[in-house]
Amino acid sequence: MTMALVILGMGLCSFLPRYLPLVLLADREMPETVKSLLGHTPPAVLAALVVPAMLTPEGHGLHVALDNPYLVGGLVTFVAGLISKKFLLVSAIGIAAFYLSRWLLG
Repeated sequence: MTMALVILGMGLCSFLPRYLPLVLLADREMPETVKSLLGHTPPAVLAALVVPAMLTPEGHGLHVALDNPYLVGGLVTFVAGLISKKFLLVSAIGIAAFYLSRWLLG
């Protein structure tokens, strides 16, 4: 019974913060500033997830050098993304850069 209450409570804690703004703010128009800022949320979240993995590949200690294949792959992917907006092409270039730098560095 305790486990069922914990699961129900965690479900509510996860569901309510997502659902309540939809219900409470459904009839309101968001200001343009808010809309503009919300447009930057996905890249910011992606950067927050990817950059620490690139800079600390072993999970501890900052490793900012060209012998870090994660950093090389990330930088090449970033540059390829600026040049080409094609997701699959940019992803393939980044993966190739990662594995090539990993192979060259041993």
